[in-house]
Amino acid sequence: MKFTKKIGLGVLLGVMLAAVLVHAQTGGCTESVIKDGKVSVADDAFAYMPPYGKPVVGKPAIQDANTKSFSDRTNIIHSWVGEHRIVAIPSGDMAYEYGTVQMAYDSKSEGHQQFKAAILSVYRDRGGTCQKVAMTMHPLEGESEP
Repeated sequence: MKFTKKIGLGVLLGVMLAAVLVHAQTGGCTESVIKDGKVSVADDAFAYMPPYGKPVVGKPAIQDANTKSFSDRTNIIHSWVGEHRIVAIPSGDMAYEYGTVQMAYDSKSEGHQQFKAAILSVYRDRGGTCQKVAMTMHPLEGESEP
């Protein structure tokens, strides 16, 4: 009977240790990190949005494209509508996010704009920090409002 108790205790300790090790295998790109917006843009990131006119690669190029395309926008509202999903692999090394957003903003050149858009983002862990490595956002046809 003592031998059976030792085996049971050994199995229990083994299961507990395995649970701790599995839990400890979470990298930088977890669902909660992405939800909280605790991500940076990777130096070699890829981005495309129609206002850019073409895909851009690299953090400086993305920042420049954002400045050229969006600098006169104010009162920006961005909220998820419908399906929004974040999928992270158990190790936290990579994740992706997709969904539909309701966008609204005011612009001196365009006036008030409101529309829905589809978004897809890809993330990777780099040294314990989650980085956005690819992003695209595209307005949905027939979803614009005056």
